[in-house]
Amino acid sequence: MWIWLVFVILLVVVYWYTYPRLGRLLLNAYQQKAYKQANLVRRRYSINGISLSVLETEGARNKDKPLLMMIHGFTADSSVWLSLAALYKDDYHLVIPDLPGHGHTGFSDQWKYTIEAQSVILNALIWRLGYQKATLIGNSMGGYISAWMSRYKPSAVHAQILLCPAGLPSVKKSRLDTLLDKGQNPFFITRRRAYYRFFAMTMTSRPYIPKVVKDVLADEHIRRVKDYQRVFADFAEAGYMNKTELGKTQVPTLIIWGAKDAILDASALDNWLACLSCDYEVFQDVGHMPMLEAPGRTYQRIQHFSHRLRAKNAA
Repeated sequence: MWIWLVFVILLVVVYWYTYPRLGRLLLNAYQQKAYKQANLVRRRYSINGISLSVLETEGARNKDKPLLMMIHGFTADSSVWLSLAALYKDDYHLVIPDLPGHGHTGFSDQWKYTIEAQSVILNALIWRLGYQKATLIGNSMGGYISAWMSRYKPSAVHAQILLCPAGLPSVKKSRLDTLLDKGQNPFFITRRRAYYRFFAMTMTSRPYIPKVVKDVLADEHIRRVKDYQRVFADFAEAGYMNKTELGKTQVPTLIIWGAKDAILDASALDNWLACLSCDYEVFQDVGHMPMLEAPGRTYQRIQHFSHRLRAKNAA
């Protein structure tokens, strides 16, 4: 009897000590495998006084391959692009930054997190890598950054793909809008259960993530909430893009939106199309993160856009 009691106590102690540390080990193992599949390594570049952490194609840069930059959204990081990046590894030199305030780049009270400030950093990164232009793929806040760069730094942008971009209002309110109207910001959570609800809002067709890994993600998010509040304040300072100015954009653009987006309602696409002459697609069964929910379909749609663009330029 005592032997069994001691055994149970040991199990409880081991569980307490390893949970959710086991989740961190699983998450690290998955990410390392994904880095290898996409031929990516993590590097740092000093850009305007910020030590920017990026995932980049391993080995020496092949200038015969164009530069493709993937820009994540608010509270995300470079890891959200891993599935899509693996599909592009043979055709592009990839660079996937952790934006200031996020991921491995970290946070400082001395930095600015406005759309313009982040755009300037990414523009400098393109030059730091030895390129004059990049194709940009941006999701959510990353889409806003891409749109800003394409309007105000067009010499550095070959083309842009916007996935559920922030930057313009929607015609209909999203679930996020409804919560914000009630004074609730689901990004600023303090409990794991609240993170689960927030996580469910971000995607409709979610890839399977073990609970122990999800708890690691929740704890990391909760730990950074004060940092995210500062980033959000700077981000929100810009307000929406000026439609007249946006309409002057000459950079070729593709917009992909998930019809079930609960963060930025897909009706915002109407406002983008009223400003831009661009290609677009709506995925009916997808939420806010097409690159995670439907990476293959997203890749194929971007390839179609790219082929049409090359044919147009060759004509």
